[in-house]
Amino acid sequence: MINFKKDRTIEPTDVNLSLFLGDSFSAYKTLRNKLSDFDVDLEWRFYKDGGWLAKVTRKRKTIFWGEPQDGHFNVAFHFNERTKQGVFELDIADELKQSFLEAAANGGKLTTLKIALYSENDLADIYQLIDYKKKAK
Repeated sequence: MINFKKDRTIEPTDVNLSLFLGDSFSAYKTLRNKLSDFDVDLEWRFYKDGGWLAKVTRKRKTIFWGEPQDGHFNVAFHFNERTKQGVFELDIADELKQSFLEAAANGGKLTTLKIALYSENDLADIYQLIDYKKKAK
């Protein structure tokens, strides 16, 4: 069994990710290939407290974090006080806005919007958030 959380020696190669993500691997691969269109970079790193995580950046700015889960790929965008209001103005799924609103109610300096990537149908919202996050100051 592949364990990206604990085993540093099992790297997130396409072979390992396809086994772990299953049917959602094609959506992950589509996302990864599209990142260059947004002029952002994906880098995998192993963290002791979180295992293998994908950090997507533009220059020094973090756009989102990605984490392989059994059967899907989690994407997490973090927004500060100044940028979180703009998320509600985006043309993304109402369920995502509601989830983000509930996360914002928990307080804290950053509010996180998580998206479980299962299929290509989930990509349009992710692309909008990437574009917004790139432009947000």
